[in-house]
Amino acid sequence: MSTLELMTLKTVSEVASVYSKSAPDHPLIHIINLSETRVGEEFLNKKICTLLYGLIMKKGECAKIRYGRHHYDFSSGVMTAYAPGQVVQVYEAYELGDLEGWALYFHPDLLLQHPLYEAIKHYGYFSYDVCEALHLSEREQQHLNQVVNELKRELQQNLDDFSLDIILSSVDLLLKYTDRYFNRQFLTRRPFQRGHVDRFVKHLDQRLEALQTQKSGLPTVAQLASDLNMSANYMSDLLRKETGKSAQELIHQQLLEKAKYLLLNTDESVASIAYQLGFEYPQYFSRLFKQKVLVSPQEFRKLH
Repeated sequence: MSTLELMTLKTVSEVASVYSKSAPDHPLIHIINLSETRVGEEFLNKKICTLLYGLIMKKGECAKIRYGRHHYDFSSGVMTAYAPGQVVQVYEAYELGDLEGWALYFHPDLLLQHPLYEAIKHYGYFSYDVCEALHLSEREQQHLNQVVNELKRELQQNLDDFSLDIILSSVDLLLKYTDRYFNRQFLTRRPFQRGHVDRFVKHLDQRLEALQTQKSGLPTVAQLASDLNMSANYMSDLLRKETGKSAQELIHQQLLEKAKYLLLNTDESVASIAYQLGFEYPQYFSRLFKQKVLVSPQEFRKLH
């Protein structure tokens, strides 16, 4: 089995050159018109790693999308987001005019000395899988297009002392809108999301039950996301929207409920219970228990 060749795109200029054979409007940020891009057969046997942030919105009619037993119709556009270092593979070549929409790429250095440098790390959608893309209504699409068009006009101006602040304000607004619309998507798919919460709890319980026989260590967010065929960030954001708790908080909650049961219904030592629950070090279990329950495991046993 042959290994696919890896192509790494490090700069905005390289991205603009590969996808649209054009020069960027700014050395650190560029907007590409997707109708002016093409990907030939030469890219089909390669993986492409881009060391930039990317937001890509494809326009056009999309068929109804099926999630489990539910259908959701967002017929205007689909947006995907990429963080620096993510690898994508193109499965189908396309020619000029085959696509509609836009792609915004910007280098992390653009954000230096700006609050966005830290704030962007909290937008989990940059690590969602492609299948967890944002499906936009017509009105949402128009909002994003307005921001992108204003940003493009600014990028085509001569740079002055105000340019960077205006550019970053537009990027900030675009990211906030995207975050808002992802949250809307969680709400509009609530029946589907609720099923994922139930499946998460079921898989977590199964992994906790298996701990006593398999000695497999504490369940992790990554393992449970894999069980549900989801990215870890998307799963955690979904759970937080539905339950108010992150995936890690729910894991701790279930662990502690099981710990309480073992403390009150067995004579096992605290260390033995910690090992049964997958903790490598009993002191970590005791610290977590006291942090969440407000008393130590020994005190909990005595009190009850």
